[in-house]
Amino acid sequence: MRMARMLRRPAGRLAAATALLLALQAAAPGKVVGSGPLALHYEAYALGFPVVSIGFRLDESGQRYALDSQVKTTGLLRLIYRLDLDTASRGRIAAGALEPQRHDQEVRTRRGDRRAVLDYGPDGRVTTALVPPEDHDRPKPSPEQTLHTLDPLSALLAIGRSVAAAGRCSGRYPVYDGRRRYDLVLSDDGTTKLEKSNAFAYAGVVRRCSVEAVKIAGFSWDQDYSPHTTAGHVWFASPVPGAPAMPIRIEFGSSWGFVSVRLTDVAPR
Repeated sequence: MRMARMLRRPAGRLAAATALLLALQAAAPGKVVGSGPLALHYEAYALGFPVVSIGFRLDESGQRYALDSQVKTTGLLRLIYRLDLDTASRGRIAAGALEPQRHDQEVRTRRGDRRAVLDYGPDGRVTTALVPPEDHDRPKPSPEQTLHTLDPLSALLAIGRSVAAAGRCSGRYPVYDGRRRYDLVLSDDGTTKLEKSNAFAYAGVVRRCSVEAVKIAGFSWDQDYSPHTTAGHVWFASPVPGAPAMPIRIEFGSSWGFVSVRLTDVAPR
């Protein structure tokens, strides 16, 4: 059975796919007017089965922003592969641009825990602390490759703000998560309409964006570089009055099947 084969895939491939899922799910442009922090919930499905649950929280106050995300495997997949991924980003908003200051990422599996802490200097350089250190057989991004990059959460906030300002999807965004370096490349696919459904927390007009994750460094050649570019789509809309545009739906392919992500709940706190 295909689902059983998917569950037996190496943990490294699943972790890489989950990292891409996190990279695609966190965009939320603009400021929430009069509602304070915004809490979101997403559910991801592969081959019709629930595989990942995602919680996300955005808080913009003045010239500061804070982003937090929790990702965990669910359903039958969690019985085979238990993964919990917590990330947090803090930074400044200066002249409309995001300046990350710190990013924390912690991954917990049955095989052990991994943590990455990124600190950002005023010159755009990134200081990285990894526990445990990166595997020797994995090519490490150079300091030049990580210069002026964004962490995954800050990158997607930057993408969302750009979509809100321009009214379309475009641009190339350099991302570094402490272990992997990749670019997110966006192009516009116009608008469409989502009909009312129990599967989504939104019905109405959405903007469809094509997204490519171009792998640059820090990926293992036997798994993560095949293919070199991973493609997906994100549908943006503002699901509640006064809230910024945010992903309503995400779709992308992975080594463990086609993944569909749905926004199932959104609530100002």
